[in-house]
Amino acid sequence: MSAKRPTKPRGELAELSAQLQGLCMTGKRSNVELRQAKKEAFKKVINYMTLGMDMSGLFPMMTSCANLSPDDIVLKKMLYLYITHYAASTPDLALLTINQLHKDCHDQDPTVRGLALRSLCSLRISNLLEYVVSPVTAGLDDRHPYVRRTAVMGVLKIWHMNAEVVESQGMLQHVQTLLAQDSDPQVVANCLTLLMQVQRVKRLASNKALMYSLINRMKEFSDWSQCQVLEMTAHYTPANEAEVYDLLNALEDRLGVNNSAVVLGAIKVFLYLTLNMTMTHQQVLERVKEQLKSLIARDEPAIVYAVLCHARLLAGRAPVIFEGDYMAFYCRSHDPWYVKQIKMEILTLIASATNVYDIVSELTEYARDINADIARQAVKAVGRIALLVSDVNGIVERLLLFLESGYDHIVAETLVQLKDLLRRYPDLGQVFSMGDIRPSGILDPEARAALVWILGQFGQHIQGAPYLLQPLADVFGTEPCNVKLALLTAAAKLFFARPAESRKLLGTCLAGGLNDPEQDVHDRSLLYYRLLRQDVHAAKSVIAGDANAPQALAFFSDELSPEAQQAIFEEFNTLSVVYQQPASLFVQSAQYHSHHAEDYEVSGDAGGDSGAGDAGASSAAAGGDEALLIDPSTNLLDSVQKQEANLLDFGDEAPSYAAATMGGTSLPNTSAGGSAAGLLLLDDSLGLDSLLSPASTTTAGSSGGSGSNGGVPTLQLSPGFKLMP
Repeated sequence: MSAKRPTKPRGELAELSAQLQGLCMTGKRSNVELRQAKKEAFKKVINYMTLGMDMSGLFPMMTSCANLSPDDIVLKKMLYLYITHYAASTPDLALLTINQLHKDCHDQDPTVRGLALRSLCSLRISNLLEYVVSPVTAGLDDRHPYVRRTAVMGVLKIWHMNAEVVESQGMLQHVQTLLAQDSDPQVVANCLTLLMQVQRVKRLASNKALMYSLINRMKEFSDWSQCQVLEMTAHYTPANEAEVYDLLNALEDRLGVNNSAVVLGAIKVFLYLTLNMTMTHQQVLERVKEQLKSLIARDEPAIVYAVLCHARLLAGRAPVIFEGDYMAFYCRSHDPWYVKQIKMEILTLIASATNVYDIVSELTEYARDINADIARQAVKAVGRIALLVSDVNGIVERLLLFLESGYDHIVAETLVQLKDLLRRYPDLGQVFSMGDIRPSGILDPEARAALVWILGQFGQHIQGAPYLLQPLADVFGTEPCNVKLALLTAAAKLFFARPAESRKLLGTCLAGGLNDPEQDVHDRSLLYYRLLRQDVHAAKSVIAGDANAPQALAFFSDELSPEAQQAIFEEFNTLSVVYQQPASLFVQSAQYHSHHAEDYEVSGDAGGDSGAGDAGASSAAAGGDEALLIDPSTNLLDSVQKQEANLLDFGDEAPSYAAATMGGTSLPNTSAGGSAAGLLLLDDSLGLDSLLSPASTTTAGSSGGSGSNGGVPTLQLSPGFKLMP
């Protein structure tokens, strides 16, 4: 019986390994055919590598195959990409390529020198850092600008690995010399990028001569480099107003370039330099308004959205500047939904007495959009305008018309906005009419909660308000949490205003809330229940406030405060403007926070353990076994229930509350000697005696512990202006 032949390994790795081994031998193929075959094999390796397959086993063969064709730039590029990808996972094999990379760093071809230097700096292996410093230092003095550009970025990579090496070798001083003297604009731009990351931007901006030279060479730089120069200029502090005008004249032509990032960078410089010049700052806003309108009219949605975010910020700071150009922010039919949304937000900000009816009419048309989200956003914008513009009568009529639209999403958003409007203008509640709308017919939870709030807050003016809420109270347990909370508060307010009609409603809500699994609902129910048992007048002042003098809200939590707007403005032309929050809220240093979190946990645990140990030792020394307040054999919840039961058992020292008569119905009065009977009488008056079972009553008592600028002259600037340091 013959022995079985050994099977060859199968798979992509084995196939490529055999192919590369064959390519290391010339054979009968010509040099051109051999090179083409090597390129195809290298492409397969790179393709599999990008798909996530482990090709590190081909490291020796890839290096040998490429070294046999030293003058092929394409093969070198693919080899360098392969080496830098697997250098961190195979540092021992990466060490074998150091000699080859050092040799290529002295090649006659500047492209090869630059590629080798970039690959050498991209190895990112700390143990090999000593082999990187010398080629980078030599590259900073290379005669070709491409190698110098690569060497400058190599300094940045070394700085990220070990900043002390950069400082000790004097690389930063070398880079600063290149920044001031190099003739290649891209080398200068790379030096600026490096120094802006290593040093503070304000420190660079304090060098007046350097900044002036960069501004005068602005047109030589790429768009990205221009943004870097403009960012540095924005942090410069001019000596006087004359210097401000010189800078504005030198940068005025940047407002008219095609690149939106450069335009926004120039706008940032104009705004920052004129902050202390009120009249000039207003002229600048008028000047940059045209550039913003031009960018908004483009057909690139991403660029338009970014520009609109900045326009929203400026409109919030100075709405009078944009109120005459409100038509520029009208939605176009082909605009994406996110562009339409932010345009409606801007229309809300710039609405005034002169344009409010035109804007509201336009928004009313958007409310008919087939996209439900856009329609709701339009209704929301109308409601926000009603909050901002003093003359709200006509706008309120538009909102009330939305209630008759027949579309559930429009009716729902209208109710939400009417709630905020009535909180701002409570006098409107006296003439408010809900029509045929019933809370049980509203499907959206937020809108249903808003309608419940309206019925509770203005129930004395709405006939049948308690009876409209009773169907919701009957199915209390099936409602969402926000609806339950609103229903509890509304029932309590209606009980104070119309006790005879609302007794059953409040009892049903309290009974459902005390047995509800939601902790917030349970706690609020228990709070209201105890307040009513303790003192009805105090309960009314806490829950309903002063019905004769309702408090109007001047500010809502979803609105940006002036302090927040200023913080975002200080980070103009960044993602902070898009996210509408400072960078500190969404950019965090993971290493810093994790390091300090460990320190905090260690110190906190140590302190907690020592404190607990000291307390336990002192208690044991003071009273022995009798010092233990909790019997280990009992459950902690049982002790909490006993404490809650003691709180509810007022005994002979129970506080009394006076008889209260509201709406012709008298609430029970309890004296110091008959508190138990009085409390039972209160439960009976609310209907809780029949709705609360003994078990639920015990649980309730025990677990509660848990346009025009007004004649301002136009800013006149001279394009092509040169700065003289």
